[in-house]
Amino acid sequence: MMQLAVVGAAGLVGQSVLELLAQRQFPAERVFAVDGPEHEASTVSYGNLELDIRQLDEFGFENVALAIFVAGSDVAREYVPQARAAGVTVIDFSDAYRLDAEVPLVVPSVNGDQLQDLEAGALVAAPNCTVTPLAMALRPLLPLQPKRLTVATYQSVSGAGQKALEELAEQTTALFSQRESENVVFEKRIAFNVLPQIGALDEDGMAEEERSIVLELRRLLQQPQLPIEASAVRVPVFFGHAWAVSLEVAADIDLVQVRNRLVAAGLQCVTAEQHGGYITPMEATGNDGIWISRLRKTANTIQFWLAADNVRVGAALNCVLVAEAMYKAGVFE
Repeated sequence: MMQLAVVGAAGLVGQSVLELLAQRQFPAERVFAVDGPEHEASTVSYGNLELDIRQLDEFGFENVALAIFVAGSDVAREYVPQARAAGVTVIDFSDAYRLDAEVPLVVPSVNGDQLQDLEAGALVAAPNCTVTPLAMALRPLLPLQPKRLTVATYQSVSGAGQKALEELAEQTTALFSQRESENVVFEKRIAFNVLPQIGALDEDGMAEEERSIVLELRRLLQQPQLPIEASAVRVPVFFGHAWAVSLEVAADIDLVQVRNRLVAAGLQCVTAEQHGGYITPMEATGNDGIWISRLRKTANTIQFWLAADNVRVGAALNCVLVAEAMYKAGVFE
């Protein structure tokens, strides 16, 4: 039995990681919840237990075999090297290492072979929560020879953290009460609105989130030249992301075959007769499904609507699945 630490345990993703570790009975003798000074004297739930939050700047990484970092890129850049220097294997859910050629970027059902031959002290990056479900939906369709991907994302505010949830709630209440409200997390009001830019723009006019989708998807799918057009939009939804996907392929399209490929890969494919014909982000929240509906084709283009819980499935679950795969591979022995 091993010991592990969850760094960023008080955040939305950190709490979900702890919940999943307990639910899936990850074989850890002890789990440490670690976070910054703002969470001193706080606790978080781990199954039926309450864990005291350990202070990151005082935590001894030599006590654990695995650290799951879900605390953001600044924390990762400072503390991941310290953890690895202590011999700790690290899974990092931040953008600090996702495009580092020396660090595998992994979704086990997409490119789990990247976890082969890893040794203790290795670092594995986990993709953006917008990228992971999309990559899992596209992986079964690669044999159809993709030529171009066009995707629009509809991203809930939980992707921006706890303060973003509070801002949406406060603005919504203020509007109903005919009070003024402030924009702190988002530059413009998010309540009853949509914001067609997530992150700063680069010199080409592409937003940070859109660039992440393009670069991380190409790396995960091992399709470095695939043309990808991405538009990322923040919507006034608390939890659950959605994607409108259009994939042009070279092969002839048989929708029955496409559906069979998706189902065989573990995706939830909803027909027109089920669930009213489509799944919304609200319905996708709180479960481990990656839901595909509105599946159709136009000429050589496959189109579908995708929905998933961004915190649980897009972020936390993938970190736990990577940990499980590494454990089975004997990395921690």
